[in-house]
Amino acid sequence: MRINTNVGALTASRNLFVNKMATDSSMRKLSSGLRISRAADDAAGMSIANKLRIQSRSLTQAATNAEQANAMVQIAEGAASTIERIIERQKELIVQKESTGNNSSVSTTLATEITTLQAEAARILADANFLGASVFSSLTFQISDKTANGTLTVNAALALTVLSGTSTLADADTALDAVNATLATIGAAQNVLDYTVTNLKSATVNIRAAESTIRDVDMAEEMANFTRNNILQQAAQAMLSQANQGSEGILQLLR
Repeated sequence: MRINTNVGALTASRNLFVNKMATDSSMRKLSSGLRISRAADDAAGMSIANKLRIQSRSLTQAATNAEQANAMVQIAEGAASTIERIIERQKELIVQKESTGNNSSVSTTLATEITTLQAEAARILADANFLGASVFSSLTFQISDKTANGTLTVNAALALTVLSGTSTLADADTALDAVNATLATIGAAQNVLDYTVTNLKSATVNIRAAESTIRDVDMAEEMANFTRNNILQQAAQAMLSQANQGSEGILQLLR
């Protein structure tokens, strides 16, 4: 029997240290909810999870861009629809003005209203903006986390035909055609943006789910590990105490 080196106590102490580290690791994971709470837990897994997190955040911003783009084209749609109603009223006035039954005073009044409505249409066209940017222009939006083919350009430019008191029905029809062409472009862009937002949000959810399987801890499994490691730690403490008490038996030989 040797007393200078208590091998049993050293072995118990080493096992106690290992079990304590495992218990601390389980406590860290359970308290944070993360399987990878530091790079040492899974270096490769953390790298993959970080890339997935970056991608999900980029796609979230792309979805926000698409929603803002939709808001911009909706402003353009509202303004264009108002301008269309103005031109419809102007065409109605032109039809009325061209009637030979109207005297000169009525024709003058009608011409004045046509010109006044044209000024309002021009004002609406000029003032329609989103955060200071005109919505009736070529608008480019980043709707993907990729550089190539990751943008959408909406050319909502509207060349407004000027209608005055001397304008003809053909002039009014030309103006209506221009507005309707712009509305068609806006409608197509809205459909694209709606599909884009839906797709981006679906992709974001799936990517976050993939990240979760790598980064997040399985609470039930880790709780089982914690319980096991905690019991082993207590057992190692008890064995360390027994190993230290074992050396006291040598005193009986010295009496």
